[in-house]
Amino acid sequence: MAHRKRWYDPNAEFAIRVISPAAQQESWSAFKWRHPRVSPSLGECLLYPLIDGPGLGLLVFLPPMMWVLSLPVFDVIAVLQPMTKGDWALGLLIVPVMTPMLFSFAMTFGYALLFLGHMLVASASGENDHPRWPEWHPSDIAEGIGRWFWAAVFGAVLGGVPLLMYWMHCGDIDWVDWVVFIDLIMLAVGYAQMALAAALLHENIMAANPVTVFLAIFRTGWDYLRPCLVATIALILAGLACWSLLFHMPTMWIEGLAIWGFWVFLFYEAMVVVRMMGLTYHAHALDLHWFRRRPRWAGSRSRGQLYANS
Repeated sequence: MAHRKRWYDPNAEFAIRVISPAAQQESWSAFKWRHPRVSPSLGECLLYPLIDGPGLGLLVFLPPMMWVLSLPVFDVIAVLQPMTKGDWALGLLIVPVMTPMLFSFAMTFGYALLFLGHMLVASASGENDHPRWPEWHPSDIAEGIGRWFWAAVFGAVLGGVPLLMYWMHCGDIDWVDWVVFIDLIMLAVGYAQMALAAALLHENIMAANPVTVFLAIFRTGWDYLRPCLVATIALILAGLACWSLLFHMPTMWIEGLAIWGFWVFLFYEAMVVVRMMGLTYHAHALDLHWFRRRPRWAGSRSRGQLYANS
């Protein structure tokens, strides 16, 4: 009688290793999706805006909108450059006409700030993928503007007021004064960055208080110097570009092209700055113990999906 073949093998579990889905996801996260807990390099932060769809979309689709909304504003400011009484009267006549455009400008720019906030949270979580584009909700945009404004106010008070006072009493500006100016700007930017991260990750603007911010900077240590330096350089470059647009454009068509390039450059360097700040926090998250879960307002993209809204 022929021997009947049986498919059951009681020793098969020793010959074949079955990997659970959770282990597969953990392996994927460890080697591709998650950034190691080390300080980021400048090179990877410079490449970050260009390696994924949402970041490229911000550089492609938002600058034309900001260009349309900001071109008249730059022209009016350039006309009002002398700031005489007659210019102020002209400006007051123009304000009612430009109010809807200014509102649209604020909402569009606020949407960009909201996306940058999502990007900072994603980087703070160690994600290498860009976050999904946030949905257009005026309440979320207004809340995002409030977080950025609150951090900017704290930074301006800490570094801006001493900078203004020093500028008023320093007399003729020499190279020593420029060094002092850059140091004060770095102080303001360093505090504002950590205050913004605290407000975003804690989901509460009151977390941007001096005690929380200075304690976090102290625990981060010297590794915090790099994101401060990168953000300071980015702010100075953005200020110089804005000054050139207002007062040093030879013709109108050159100014129009320059404004478009200005918004592309501004969004690019903003993504570099928030990436550097987020990964710096991620490297020291175990020392800071700020949050254990992702903030409710900051969604994430599903792995393997490009533009998921869930």
